Amino acid sequence: MSYFRNLLVEKKMQLIEEKNQILNAIHSIDTKINNETYENFEQDNRNKGVPLLFVPILSCPYCQSGLSLQNASILGNQIFEGNLFCSCGYQSEIKKGILFTSNLKASPFKYSIYEIDLKKWNPNFISLLEKSKLWMYNELTQQLIENKIVLETNIEISMMLPTYLSSLSKKNTSYIFTCYSLEWIKTLKQSIEKLHPDLSVLYIVNSDLHLPLTHHSIDIFIDSISFSQYSLIYKESPVQILKQYLKNNSCIIGNAVFYEANSKSLKNIQSIYPTPNLKAFQPYFLEEELQNHHFTISSKEIAGFTKNPGSYFSYHDENEKMNLLAYRAAHSISK
Repeated sequence: MSYFRNLLVEKKMQLIEEKNQILNAIHSIDTKINNETYENFEQDNRNKGVPLLFVPILSCPYCQSGLSLQNASILGNQIFEGNLFCSCGYQSEIKKGILFTSNLKASPFKYSIYEIDLKKWNPNFISLLEKSKLWMYNELTQQLIENKIVLETNIEISMMLPTYLSSLSKKNTSYIFTCYSLEWIKTLKQSIEKLHPDLSVLYIVNSDLHLPLTHHSIDIFIDSISFSQYSLIYKESPVQILKQYLKNNSCIIGNAVFYEANSKSLKNIQSIYPTPNLKAFQPYFLEEELQNHHFTISSKEIAGFTKNPGSYFSYHDENEKMNLLAYRAAHSISK
């Protein structure tokens, strides 16, 4: 029996290796496809609007009242143009199938890092990110995502979901992507519509985590270093803001950057950025944030570290390790 058990274990390891090779091949193909330049966005008749199925979860991010839709242009089950109003004064609008919020900290025409700044990232750091995203993907495949809503924010910094859409189960799964770069989200929108025309997706141009969505409407949140990036710019807790949108049985799958305690890079962050979170990039910042807001890390892995992430990371001290953590956290309801 021991001999046959060892045979099965060996076969299992071979299958896992084959699976990873296939996923890497799919990822490589998707990357090439997503990097193509798509022109004539506005004239492409495959463009879609905001699916009507998202309307019930559109709410004011401040008072949570439902948003009224006016001056709408609707074709079939898609909203292409329209104005969204709340009685408290909040406004947003839909233009060419993309939802624009009124709380933009930066110009929506600002470039994405994929256009310029990614050249300043060291290939070693990019490899670490891709390794952690593959871990995130494997964790996501363990979740039941059918009939669920999956949210990924701040995709102008880093993104995971679009790369793996081809190999994810898409039956009745809805996706929401947010980004402050209009050009980048337009490019992503056309790419997804070309490759996955039947997918239900809501695209939002937005700067922060205050989203025009109903509380407790999101099943899965993908954190592709968005919490880390948010903590560089805002003092407020990213988990505290986000948890309002997550259901009680939701989960967060993500990756995060951290330094060792008392490192020079941590001090540089506090001096370079005008209003960072005081615990930004500290070793236990993420775990403490999640615990404080009733999330428990159920699995995690250190993807690795680099001493040279690239010139884009102006706060990094070349003698220190920038670490990358991949994790999955489940919402734990307190009694």
